Amino acid sequence: MKKIEVVRILITTVTLNPAIDREYFVDKHEVMQNKFIYDSKDLKIYPGGKGLISAVNFKALGYQDVQNIGFIGGKQGLFFEKMVQKYNVISNYIHTDSEIRNNVKIIGKDPATYTQFNDYTFHVEKEEVKELLIRFERSISESNYILISGSLPDGVDFDIYRRLIKIAKEKDKTVMLQASGEALKLALEAEPDIVAPYFKHHKSLLDVEIESREEYIKMGREIQKRGAKYVMIPFHCDRLLFDAEGDVYQLSPKEYCIVNWLGASDAYNTAFLDYIFKNGFDFLEANLHAGAAALWISENREIYLESRDDYRHCLDRLKLEKLEV
Repeated sequence: MKKIEVVRILITTVTLNPAIDREYFVDKHEVMQNKFIYDSKDLKIYPGGKGLISAVNFKALGYQDVQNIGFIGGKQGLFFEKMVQKYNVISNYIHTDSEIRNNVKIIGKDPATYTQFNDYTFHVEKEEVKELLIRFERSISESNYILISGSLPDGVDFDIYRRLIKIAKEKDKTVMLQASGEALKLALEAEPDIVAPYFKHHKSLLDVEIESREEYIKMGREIQKRGAKYVMIPFHCDRLLFDAEGDVYQLSPKEYCIVNWLGASDAYNTAFLDYIFKNGFDFLEANLHAGAAALWISENREIYLESRDDYRHCLDRLKLEKLEV
């Protein structure tokens, strides 16, 4: 059994739109063909949602005090919270009447396919949003870092992340934000320290469609102009990194075989912050360890990290290049 080093840092992660995720691994994904799962390794059920997965990762890496704040709802929400507590994450949830989401992923082996059905039916009332803001302000006093990640449920205004970051900044907290769309755009007004945009339905940042690397770089710098100190943008399977001095880098994996996307960005965020907590702030080194963790997740059927040893061997398969821009 692996010995876990206990790290005494309090981390708060925020997940406003959680889900119960189900992954089905099949030999071949065919339309209008029934499939029967007989082996437990071909079915995974776990609590999901950006931020929450990172919280579970932090616990696996030895962090003693990790809390996840957000909304849960209905009977499925109770099941979700019970699963979260099995990982010893502090569950700090506002309970709603609406049932939380279910997401289904179907991964085919031959040919390699990945199909997902994402549920966006979870609804939150305005009074519940007010309660969340109060709870958040009271709960982060002892936190060293705040990680805010993911999409928003119905009923929550796009300015929610801006409001949460403003509260955190008033308490002199460091904030890492992973968001998209209008929520990201408004959140930049509160000047989060580290921003990692993600893409859902199409490739756009700050309402601008982007395709080429030059367009990605232009928007990364625009994000910095609007308030972020450091920016890390997914670019296909790479990352474009923007440091506080104005330099731009590209982080790329070598000789990889992706079998699983789910959990990779959460592993990236976790390993990035973990490196900083243990070694001090080094933007590029932290990103290298983050990339190694994401690579390990993407090449395995795992969703959560288990130890640093799992992904350290992936460091040699990463290339970091400073771009002349």
